[in-house]
Order: sequence, then structure tokens, then C-alpha cells
Amino acid sequence: MPTSTRSERRAELNALRPLAVVWAAGLVVLVTTLGTTDFDDKDVLLDPAHLAGLPWYTGLISNLGVLGWTLAAVAAAGAAHIAHLGGRPRAGHFLKQAAALGTLLALDDLLLLHSSVFPKLFGVSKTMVLAVYAVLGLAWAISNRREIIRTRWGLLGAAGVAMGGSIVIDQLFASASWSLVAEDGAKFMGVLAWATYFSLTARDIASSVVRELRERSVDASTASTLSWIEELVEN
Repeated sequence: MPTSTRSERRAELNALRPLAVVWAAGLVVLVTTLGTTDFDDKDVLLDPAHLAGLPWYTGLISNLGVLGWTLAAVAAAGAAHIAHLGGRPRAGHFLKQAAALGTLLALDDLLLLHSSVFPKLFGVSKTMVLAVYAVLGLAWAISNRREIIRTRWGLLGAAGVAMGGSIVIDQLFASASWSLVAEDGAKFMGVLAWATYFSLTARDIASSVVRELRERSVDASTASTLSWIEELVEN
């Protein structure tokens, strides 16, 4: 067998290693979830609206919100990697923290951590959990203020105002007939602003890093990565 063929096959197998890790983790989740619960497997595997016989649009705004959180977290994580590639550790640190915070908020929105899971598991109130989230968000913003001020911070401010308004409505006007629409509407607008901020920040940082590294002498591997980033940003 030619040496080149062996090398190519070895490279193909190496390319599958991340998939093996992800699939292994997925199997652990499936076995743990389906093997230890007392519920019907359908309750875990199938869509809630389908199980309940509800219309397809049930929970549409909530689902779009989860997608918004996820988009922001992925964009922040990707931009963090690019920032480190460009020798910007502070920007990378700021974005990694944002990705972690965004992932927490996405999971909260998806699994109702603040209103169902944490209160039942730890006996804490919904208000307490929301307060912790607010403190985490403020701590992140204050500790990274120098990096934030270099970005399109107005979008981030809009996200904070909208989400803060949602919390205020939930805490002070929960009994009002208009509270549900106002609370969830403000939250959804906040998620959209948050996702927009990190999508644009990721693009801005990627473009800046590519421009800087193009001016330096980089190796073939880095040049290939830069070409891929540049193509991604332009599209």
C-alpha cells in the first residue's frame, strides 16, 4: 500500500476523532437520561407540543429566544478563539466569559432553570436565581468594561435595558393582564439585541485580526486559517 494512501487514511481517521468524542458524550446522555428516569421514553425524546397535541407554533417565541442565546454564545466563543489567534488575550477572555454566561442563559431558557429546576433542587426562590443572573451579568460587564467600550456597546446596553425591564415587569406587575406579553416581549427583544451584539462583535474582531495578521509573516497553517476566517466574515 502506498505511503501516501496510508497517510491520507490516517488523516481521515484523525478527522473523525472529534465525532467519536461527541457521540460518546451523546450516548452517555441518552443512557443516563433514559435509563434512570421513571418517565416514558417518549416524554424525554419527543417534542413537547407533539406529545401534548398542541399547534406547531406552541412555544415559538421561547424557542426562537433559545436559538438567539445559542447564536450569541457560539459567536462569542468563535470570536474568543480568533482573538487569541490575533494575540488579544483580554478580548479573548472577555468573549469566553460572555460565551459561558450566554450558555447558562440559553440552558435556563430551554430548561426553565430559574423557575422550575433550581427552586425544586435547592429550595431557592425564582427571584433569587434571577438576582444571581443579574449579578453575574453586571460583574462580567464591569470587569470587561474596557473591552466592551471598544465594541458596539449600544447594542449591549439595549439588551440589558430590555432584559432588566422584563425582570421588573415580572416582579412588580405579574398580576396585570398585560404582564405576560410585556414581560416575554421585552425579554425577546433583549435576546435579539444580545445576539446581534455578539454576532457583529465576532465579525468586527475577526476582520480586525485578519487585517493585522495579513501584515505579519505567518506560516502556511495560519494563512489557511486566515483565509477561512476571511471567507466566513465576508459571507
